[in-house]
Amino acid sequence: MKHVFVLIIAAALVCAVVGLLCLAGCTNTSTPSAIADKFENLASGGSFETKSGKSGESAVFAFGKEVTFNALVLKESGDHIRKFRVYADDESEPFYGSDFVEGYHYGSFPAVTASKIRVEVLESDGNWKLKAAEAYDISGTADDFQIMGYVTTQWAYGGGELEERWAPNLADATHLNYISGAYFDSKGDIYFRAQDGSDMVYKNGDTSAEGVKAKEVFAKGLENLRKYSNAKIVVTFLGNINGGTGEELTTEERHNAAMTGAAAENLTQNILDFVDEFNFDGVSFDYEYPSARQSFENFTTYLASLHSAMDERFGEGEKLLTAAISEWQLGTATFTPENLNMLDRIEVMAYDLFDDHGNHSSFYSSCYTIINQIEEKGFDLSKINIGLPFYSRPENADSFWGNYFDVAEELGRWDNAYYYENYTTLDGEQGAGNTWFNGRGMIYDKTCYAADCGAGGVMIWHIGTDSTVEGYRLMDEIASAVNSRK
Repeated sequence: MKHVFVLIIAAALVCAVVGLLCLAGCTNTSTPSAIADKFENLASGGSFETKSGKSGESAVFAFGKEVTFNALVLKESGDHIRKFRVYADDESEPFYGSDFVEGYHYGSFPAVTASKIRVEVLESDGNWKLKAAEAYDISGTADDFQIMGYVTTQWAYGGGELEERWAPNLADATHLNYISGAYFDSKGDIYFRAQDGSDMVYKNGDTSAEGVKAKEVFAKGLENLRKYSNAKIVVTFLGNINGGTGEELTTEERHNAAMTGAAAENLTQNILDFVDEFNFDGVSFDYEYPSARQSFENFTTYLASLHSAMDERFGEGEKLLTAAISEWQLGTATFTPENLNMLDRIEVMAYDLFDDHGNHSSFYSSCYTIINQIEEKGFDLSKINIGLPFYSRPENADSFWGNYFDVAEELGRWDNAYYYENYTTLDGEQGAGNTWFNGRGMIYDKTCYAADCGAGGVMIWHIGTDSTVEGYRLMDEIASAVNSRK
């Protein structure tokens, strides 16, 4: 999932194509029943006084009475709006804004009281027309909502000490996923990543200076996290590094070998001992991506076996088992509700999916549509954590991931696009152009929408790319969104 690692180009292209097809093919623009059946649409008696125009003009919607609401639905005929702001009555400061409306946009914000709203369209691609508006006053949807933040071993280690300025970013997480420190080989043996974070690993028990240091880095990073967070911590085991294992295998080959036969028994025993040694609250896998049908079967069969072994060793339900999975993998002949039902959480990677605008994680394609599809495929939304990116991707899908902390103070609250004058791809190529983040407003929107739809939580990749500046932290936006729904 995780872009500390070099992504497989073919997989990225598949994700891009799927994202495009999804956006093009999804025509549903209705508010989910979890919201519409539970909360009154406060705009049902209202109407548009003005509903169309061009860039720089506004739509006006009158409720017919004064209402208080904290969620607003806008629906557009076509797809022309590129940036908009929303004002209450005659106020001069907007209470909300975003970029695209598309077929369906669900915005959330601290409660507003108004008899009218004005939607100012700052940018549009031709003439625009709004066809519907809904408003809701939402509460009580985030009672057991999970905030799972990924943290890398190298970031948590931080040269020995995690800086205190990061403490607020960790404080609001209910769960942390500790990744890029623990690996396995085809025989099921466990390794630690090199101190410098290179693609070199050292087997657990390696007494060389490098091997001892790699384990120390892993342990110290974990200690640092526990210093600043009371969250439950699960550890991700990865099988995507050859250096140091003495193997030359693809990730798929390694998983297949390690998760079947005698190697699987060895891997399970080593994982159980590892969880015991470091007192983790659970285990996670980030397997991108099995391609053969048998590989999926090997993976899910192993997960079921591991879950049983964890229950037997630690007590039923005492340790969590989770996995990061792409939405397009859910509901196929491979990952179904039945063969993933042993997972306590499914972390859906709702990013790196490029829509028609080149946005890799927009609200419509990577939140609204994905949640609809997950539910339609029969998955229990309460077990789903929706992925939120704390990074950007270029519109042309270059292999570049921009850190939010680099631009946080330049990116307006409701802005998501940022133009890089120059960036360097993973291949060392120079590029420039528009990239898409999830800004503060978008993170708030997606968190509220996930809770309101009944999702179990959100998952962040990754906390280390958040801002440390008060007023700009994305983790604060998630916490505020969750608190607004309690």
